[in-house]
Formats: sequence, C-alpha cells, structure tokens
Amino acid sequence: MESIPRIGFVELHDLDRTPAVLRTLHTESIVTIYRLTDAAREYSRPLALALRSGADHRIVDLCSGSGGPLPLVQRRLHREGVHTRVTLTDLVPNVLAFRRAADRNRRRLPGSCCSLDHVTSSVDATDCRLEGTRTIYGAFHHFPPPLAARILQNAVDTRQPIVVVDTKRSLPYVLLFPFFLMLAVLLAAPFQRNPLPRYLLRLALTYVVPVLPFMMFFDSVVSFLRMYGRGELRRLVDGLAGTESFTWTIGVEPGFTGAQYLIGIPRPR
Repeated sequence: MESIPRIGFVELHDLDRTPAVLRTLHTESIVTIYRLTDAAREYSRPLALALRSGADHRIVDLCSGSGGPLPLVQRRLHREGVHTRVTLTDLVPNVLAFRRAADRNRRRLPGSCCSLDHVTSSVDATDCRLEGTRTIYGAFHHFPPPLAARILQNAVDTRQPIVVVDTKRSLPYVLLFPFFLMLAVLLAAPFQRNPLPRYLLRLALTYVVPVLPFMMFFDSVVSFLRMYGRGELRRLVDGLAGTESFTWTIGVEPGFTGAQYLIGIPRPR
C-alpha cells in the first residue's frame, strides 16, 4: 500500500458530535486491544532504539487517549533493564484513565527506577513545551499533513527527541485486522473494568445496540487508509526547517501489529 496515497477520511471518534462517554469507551477498548495483542513487544523496539541513540529517558507521551500502549511499553522496557520516567498528556486528558494506568504500573514496577505520571491540563502536540523524548503511539495518522508537520517542527524547534509509532500500512491489515479488532471488542467487553454505570453502558453498546463494535470496525478501516507511508513520512521530514539538525530514522518492526516508526534525534551542536 506504499504506492497508494494517504486518504484523509474522518474516524467516528474524532467527530465533535460524538458523545464524550462514547469516545472514552472506544479509547478504553483500544487500550484493552493493546494488551490482548501484546503490542508492547513491537511498539517498545523503536523507543528502545531511540534511547540507545541518545534520546532522553524522560518520556512525554502526546495524544495518550485513555493511556495508550506506553504504560505497557514502559513495563516491557523495564523487564529489559531500560528504565524510563513517563508523563502522559492529551489535548483532552482522560485523567481517571491516566490515574488507573499509573496505579497499575506502580504495582508492577516496584522501587523508584521508573515512574508514570500525567498532566491534568490540555497539552497541544503541535506546541508542546515539556522537556523529554516525545512519543506518539497510534495517533499520528489522525493529523493531516500540515498539523503532522507542525508536531515534528515543534520537536525540532525545541530540540526534543521524538518517536512516532503507528501500524504498518499494508493490504492484509486493511482486509483482516478490522474484523479481528471488532471480535476483540465483542469478547473483551465483559472483562473491562469500569464504574458500574459505564460498565453497563459498555455492555449495552456492545451487545444490545452494537455501536462500539461497529465503531471499532469503521475507525480501524479508516485508520489504515489514513496511515502515512514511509515515503510520506520522509517528505514531511524533508520539509521541516532545520531538519538537518536532527538524525531521522524511518522503518518497520515486523510482527503481528507491524509497527512503523519515525525517530528523530537532535544532532550534537
């Protein structure tokens, strides 16, 4: 699919008219799928590569949604002897989900070698002032090229490393993965932890009126069509002011989730 241009459709959970609770249920389902697919196995490798290349071990995760895969990635890196201090952020932060992710990691990562906290106020990925290695997991395709370029330009202007990880663009993923994700939503709904009213709402929107499975199927198809190919990522990077002050690496990690990545590391002055 590298030869097919990115198609700028809109996902249902991105629409302003989508109720906030439905958006939260959807992003929580995505976090569950990250756990079911062990996405951290492949998603951790680009970040590990960036850290070995000199990136800051303070991690500022942008567009964290309901926590995203980064808490899982942090635990995976910890098992491999790589210790990080992670801060979750979002334009519309889901503070309760961030707190739950922090509690889980606190139980699984004893001692002070790793930490997971969050910012309760809005953080704009195109104008971030927090210091540390920026990460964007599974969200970069949501940004049209002008905004995607602004995110990368902000990293260059502030001289902060950046790691962007998304699913690989490939025809088998477009044809097969949405069905798997819809099935995962159907199977996992009873086991997701939510306050009772939202838990009952999740069950109703999964089995009585199957809004959540449909939303996952539709948005996953659209997501794959919106993914940036490696050539498109290279053109974004080449168009940045001061791009030569960074070392850029674009590649794909093989595996079930097929993580495609873009890594930018500031060069020594």
